[in-house]
Amino acid sequence: MTTTDAPVAAPADLALMEPVLRRGRSFLDRAMMPGDENELRLNALLAAAAERGLDGVVIFGAAHLPENLGYYANYTPTTFHGALVARTGEQPVLFAGKGGARDHPYIRTVSWVGDLRYAAAIGPAVVEVADSWSSPWKRLGVAGLDTTLPHHVRDDIVAALGDRYEPVDDIVSAHRRAKSAREIAVLTTAHDIAQRAAEAAVDAYDRGAGRRTALAAADFTARAGDAHDCRITARTETGGTASLSEVRDDRGPLAAVVAVEYLGYWGMAAIRLGRATAPADAPIDAVVARMRPGVTLSDALGADAGDFLVNGIGCAPAEAPPAGPGQATAPIAGADQAAPSAGAGQADAALRRHDVLAIVHLGSAPDGPDVGVRTVVIDEAGARSLR
Repeated sequence: MTTTDAPVAAPADLALMEPVLRRGRSFLDRAMMPGDENELRLNALLAAAAERGLDGVVIFGAAHLPENLGYYANYTPTTFHGALVARTGEQPVLFAGKGGARDHPYIRTVSWVGDLRYAAAIGPAVVEVADSWSSPWKRLGVAGLDTTLPHHVRDDIVAALGDRYEPVDDIVSAHRRAKSAREIAVLTTAHDIAQRAAEAAVDAYDRGAGRRTALAAADFTARAGDAHDCRITARTETGGTASLSEVRDDRGPLAAVVAVEYLGYWGMAAIRLGRATAPADAPIDAVVARMRPGVTLSDALGADAGDFLVNGIGCAPAEAPPAGPGQATAPIAGADQAAPSAGAGQADAALRRHDVLAIVHLGSAPDGPDVGVRTVVIDEAGARSLR
């Protein structure tokens, strides 16, 4: 019996296995996301950095916040942290690992960067690469220095660079915000995997499984369907959130959000168990109808903004746009980077073409808290749902 033929009533405490499963099925589909996509992104970043008088860029990432390295190098650090060092006209260098090259043969199968190195002290190693360039350098653009690294690692890098660096996180955020056709195709696949996971949970619950077992079936289905990561967050009776392992395995009603990662991109879907009422799609429909380029998110959300969490979705389950004067974290387990999410009084960024947004409606039903999820792409005509 194959994995896909196995019963979907997977063990209920899969959360205990997450460190093993999380990166257990990582690979690169070169037909869907070829390496030249990442190379073009890096060239665009280098061009934007050059306009600021910078000689090159260094992109930092870590195992818990890999998005920038995934975006430019298609590399996810499995332990510790990594860095991509690049300059126009020079071969980029990817630092992966602290004490050896054990993972480098695998990394070569997924990343387009050919020069792989490891470094116990990443700060001096970055300077060594820059000093080896064919012409002298003065200043580097850095991304992720203040947001992805442990304090002692950051301090080591700052000591090595001195005052010869300038943050370019705003450029990276803007580049990641505008999704290409290839990215939208991958996002659509991730969305489909999330939908199938949600359907598996409902099916297991309808066949008599408890709530936690049903959510475990969603996790199992997502990972068996090629998701590289799966995070499920349930709404509690008091309107809070709970992870899969915190949900009781009883037959009560439940609303949850499942987020899955595929090829470095995230998809989301709503799980509604034991609900006597149909999904409340009308509030989301009204918001989507008002979305178009140039409209601020606060105008699109209208008077019911407090019932919504809206943020960009892409290489992270919650990313820009928009970033308003206030911030909230989208209700996704593990999304602890405090990514911008818009709610009441927080949404003042104008929408743009090629924005991809995850809209989460935190509603209520007679039998408890409810949830609705929609992922949309902004184009000239307005907003269209994935699929």
